[in-house]
Amino acid sequence: MTNRTDPRLGPTHPSLAGRGLAIFDLDRTLVPGSSLVHLGRALVRRRVVPPAALVEFLGRELLFRRRGLSGPGAERLQDRLLGMARGIEYAPLLPLVEQVGAEVVRQLRPAALRLVRHHQQRGDYCLVLSASPQELVGAVATGLGLDRGVGTRSEVVDGYLTGRLDGPLCHSDGKLARLRDELGVLDLTSAVAYSDAATDLPLLRACGHAVAVNPDRRLRAAAAAAGWPILDLT
Repeated sequence: MTNRTDPRLGPTHPSLAGRGLAIFDLDRTLVPGSSLVHLGRALVRRRVVPPAALVEFLGRELLFRRRGLSGPGAERLQDRLLGMARGIEYAPLLPLVEQVGAEVVRQLRPAALRLVRHHQQRGDYCLVLSASPQELVGAVATGLGLDRGVGTRSEVVDGYLTGRLDGPLCHSDGKLARLRDELGVLDLTSAVAYSDAATDLPLLRACGHAVAVNPDRRLRAAAAAAGWPILDLT
């Protein structure tokens, strides 16, 4: 837990001044399945990656819908997509990612949308924090009218993707690292965080108010033990 006497505390991002903070996981929390798979399908349709890759993405999607992905599973999916994108020119991908972001927004669970709008009406600073690529998460946040989207950054050199990450994977402990990268050192003791997976326990435990949404078995058990609310959104 953050030490409230630390002089660095406080929101360091000017838009956070005097506002609550609501942090939403994306995949299986706000939307069913994986936003990364939507991107993979779009890359296949545009022939940016080989058609055979679609079978892998669909298989990952089915597995993710059923039980989510473990830390190693998420890293393997991310690495696979990064590897396929290696050497691709970056700028032409941005319009495609925006289209995929709009597609993901259309998949939002109605109950999840009501939850997001509730926080917006309260005046909270609302952000999506996801392992999916920064550009995709940002497009989803923009499509929802949220304040910020924070995801995993890919390295770009001379206008081309290198197939490597630029910073930590925004997953598990990496979510807190990416949050600090984007917004500075924050006091999370009054923040509320929503997630479906036990891999997000570092984030949930760092926030003053944690909510388990459509939780996997491990998170459901942890939420029950900690007395956190459990939401089953359909």
